[in-house]
Amino acid sequence: MVSTTIKSFAGGIVLFAILYQGYVKDVLLVSLGLGRDVKPIGEFPYNCRQLRHHRLEACEDMWLDEQARSLYAACGNSASRVNWTPALLRLNASGRASDGDYVSILHIDEPGDDGLFGLSQLKPIRGKSVTKKEVLGLHGFDAETINSSRLKLWLINHRAPVDVDNKLLDATKLGANSTVEEFEVIRGSNEMRHIKTIANDAIATPNKLAATGDGGFLVTNDHSGKVGVLDPLIGGGNIVYCRSSKCHIAASGFNQPNGIVKGKDNLYYIPSSFLDQIRVMKLRPDLTLEDVDVIHLGMPVDNLSVDKTGDIYAAGIPKTLQVLKAFKKPYEIASPSTIWRIHKSGSSYQVQKILEDREAKLIAGATIARHDARTGRFFIGGIFFSSESMARVWNTS
Repeated sequence: MVSTTIKSFAGGIVLFAILYQGYVKDVLLVSLGLGRDVKPIGEFPYNCRQLRHHRLEACEDMWLDEQARSLYAACGNSASRVNWTPALLRLNASGRASDGDYVSILHIDEPGDDGLFGLSQLKPIRGKSVTKKEVLGLHGFDAETINSSRLKLWLINHRAPVDVDNKLLDATKLGANSTVEEFEVIRGSNEMRHIKTIANDAIATPNKLAATGDGGFLVTNDHSGKVGVLDPLIGGGNIVYCRSSKCHIAASGFNQPNGIVKGKDNLYYIPSSFLDQIRVMKLRPDLTLEDVDVIHLGMPVDNLSVDKTGDIYAAGIPKTLQVLKAFKKPYEIASPSTIWRIHKSGSSYQVQKILEDREAKLIAGATIARHDARTGRFFIGGIFFSSESMARVWNTS
């Protein structure tokens, strides 16, 4: 009996050692960032300033209109996002802000006397397909230039589940009723006119989308199901291609795919918010995705963005557990941030850590970094930015 017990115990140790080397080690050190050395912001050659305004709070994603020199940001309310962020399985729909989320605009070459770059907010002009009672629950988005005066915005909208009488249902059991909303914006206006709602069973847990240039888009589903909690352990999520209201799965086999972008090389870059993995994929003629390469930064990544030169900027997640703590108490706890630059040279990729804030003094829980190649400035936002602020960063050299 003793011998059997010892053998079983020894076997358990061996099994754990194998699992640790093959999986657990990566989870602890890479995914969660235990023991990771994070640098203080003072070690990087940048000046940083927070742009403080209640319309610059909790900005999860941003897009830069290079032609009009305008920055669009999907922002909200931190207290509301604590209750309602389906990507993190926060599904208390009754705790959402009554006025919902919104798109803010900064005119980045015109700081103004108040330093807020002519901050304004896009007013949704709602058509018959959007009820007057509905509010926006924004997450990731993308935009396309239609012509010299018009833009198209594709916005992920995490709607709450409701019955036929528009009464809230239990989202903890049903998940969000997420859609993609298409809006049209006239450059220089403060309105966005609703064109249509794209609702499809394939758009189950959308996180971020990338316009494909053919009238469609690719969207990441960051979970395998609307209320699943085991995805980090077993994997989950996929990429869906949509055009009009027709959607199909373009690729599967992911683990929490996040902020997809289309590169200047017409390839698609898909990070994971749990793994050290940015998958590089191409869209085939049959509208499915094929792996081309993979990029490793040593940590999970939230959103990506592409600047005018084609360089990609990644909002890394150096301390996942701290992020989760900050999300529960965004006004009390802050989490560090890391910003990476990915430069493509021929067929290879060069990666560089360009900014990090260990103490989260100025950049806390960044989920997106937009680089203005013309001036060298960065605008950094985060779904956890709770001090009613966005960070503006510029090089000191």
